[in-house]
Amino acid sequence: MHALTTDFPTSAIEQIVLKPHEDPYLFSLPMGFMSFVEFEKEFALGNVSTEQRHPTTQHLSQLVHQNVSEGMELLLKVDEQVIKGLESFIPSIRTFAPSIAGKVEQGGRIFLVGSGSSGRVAIDLAAKCSAQFPKVKENIRGIIAGGDSALIKAKEGFEDSEADGEAALKDNNLGSKDTVILISASGSASFNVGCGHFSANQGASVLYFYNSNTIPLRTQRLFERSTNPVVPLCIDIGPQAIGGSTRLQGATLAEACLGAFLASTLYLAQGEEQLSQAYPLELTSKLQQGLELIKSHLKRIEKFPQFELEVFSNPLSNFRQLQDVSNQGYITFIALEDSMREVLIDATETSPTFSTNPIRKESEIHKKRAEFRAYLLGQENNVQAWNALLGRDVNPQDIQDTETFLLACEEEGVYSFSKRPKNIGNFLIGVAKINESGTIPYLLSQALDDAKRQGGKTGLLLICRDQLSSEQIEALENIYDCTLVIENTPSDAMGLAETIILKQVLNLISNCSMVLMNKVHGNQMIDVRASNKKLIDRCIRLVKDIWAEYQPSQVLNDQFLYHYVAHVSAIKKTYEEKGIYTPSVVKIVLAMLALKKTPDNFQEVIDILAEKQERVDWIGS
Repeated sequence: MHALTTDFPTSAIEQIVLKPHEDPYLFSLPMGFMSFVEFEKEFALGNVSTEQRHPTTQHLSQLVHQNVSEGMELLLKVDEQVIKGLESFIPSIRTFAPSIAGKVEQGGRIFLVGSGSSGRVAIDLAAKCSAQFPKVKENIRGIIAGGDSALIKAKEGFEDSEADGEAALKDNNLGSKDTVILISASGSASFNVGCGHFSANQGASVLYFYNSNTIPLRTQRLFERSTNPVVPLCIDIGPQAIGGSTRLQGATLAEACLGAFLASTLYLAQGEEQLSQAYPLELTSKLQQGLELIKSHLKRIEKFPQFELEVFSNPLSNFRQLQDVSNQGYITFIALEDSMREVLIDATETSPTFSTNPIRKESEIHKKRAEFRAYLLGQENNVQAWNALLGRDVNPQDIQDTETFLLACEEEGVYSFSKRPKNIGNFLIGVAKINESGTIPYLLSQALDDAKRQGGKTGLLLICRDQLSSEQIEALENIYDCTLVIENTPSDAMGLAETIILKQVLNLISNCSMVLMNKVHGNQMIDVRASNKKLIDRCIRLVKDIWAEYQPSQVLNDQFLYHYVAHVSAIKKTYEEKGIYTPSVVKIVLAMLALKKTPDNFQEVIDILAEKQERVDWIGS
């Protein structure tokens, strides 16, 4: 069912593939889609730094297919910008830490708020602060849009809602002693706008950490409030290594900058001025050491995405299915609580970003299992697991929801670790931080050994503060299919250096495996889900960029593409509800343009894409 619109300017389409008067889809929109005029006003993010293409990685996918290690080197070159970003943020730490520390001394609280990857960073930082500064544990809280369960299952709709942002802190009796730190790489999240205005209206100090000099008007209005304006903390380090994938440098930068900010603030609140001054500089140095360490291990790291490619590309894999048609095609992580949040920051956001399937609920038993899933070792039940993960007692309102997504390896149930496919055609990866003893946690090695007995692939990723003997490493390499031990890892009191090093390694693995599965073209994700307005905008720009690459003489109009993305998304959804897999919206719209088809020809277009293995480089021929 379509709602007719009359705002489509037919004269604005020049040199387009389809003529407007021949295409009724240009004059209608599916139910639930706002008009283009309204959409463009609020969600056109083409100028946002985090959505641009990075010149260093412009031919990333081509290079990764030729040489994975060299592709990883390109990704790490962009990671170097994070260190420069932290250095440029240190003056802001010096400026704002004293006043916030004073409020903490008076009992003031700090709330870290974000959506998606930014929300996961918020929860991780709050947990780290609680562990390092137990005296203020109850006064540091991480908030993720969608509630605690969004930590392990992305909930895209909340990011677009100012009302949900306004409600996020409504029960916390905010006041002038409290500080709210909003986090969003692009500075575009409506959730943050709602939370920012509400918190400022309650008298709290509000700061906004983001990474783009260009931001939407709704965000700019936070800084222009007549009373208690929000303080902007903008650190723009340029585009992400893969366009729009802010779980990469955006999330890493937030972890580093805000982690250093919080440590400095809380050290000051404890009267430890010397530690407060030294910590940001110490972290900067250790992150540089970490990058050099990672670069020295690329040949070992590349084995992980190559094994993931083997698992996903197997003809019996469920990778391009919407239902479980076999018991193959799954990557599973297991970790202790000191590594679990890093795994989730990477693996959870893989789902919506790359259009793989998110964790399903009990009512969604007909859907396929998630390609990537992480489980926590060492906790007897799910509530204990969630408490360990969050670094605080789980919100009672979220317990029912979080128990749907079983987290503890020891928990039984439909979605438990015991039911997760770990046999032939699957890959189990153990992640741990170990000390100089080199002892692998027993529960970790036990689970990996069990998977090996079942015929599955096994991998071990260790972050080690000291150095293992060559005999120890050789023994591990003989046991597991791929082993990575990063020795002499720099550490710090907050654990941020180890966290960021581990995150960067996990980013290398997941990104290269998705590139090898043809989900990235150049350095642009082409399997983006149009599941919220920011991602719809990204789909439009992806289609324009790729079309211009192959058909530079044909200019596409944004409004035309908005209508097509909307209609294709709606049709794609009906297919998914029937359990039928279809390629991404970007690929389908590009194919329609190349074949001069409309959404009426949806089935024909996806059949042709299947024949071409979902490549898009043919559209220029």
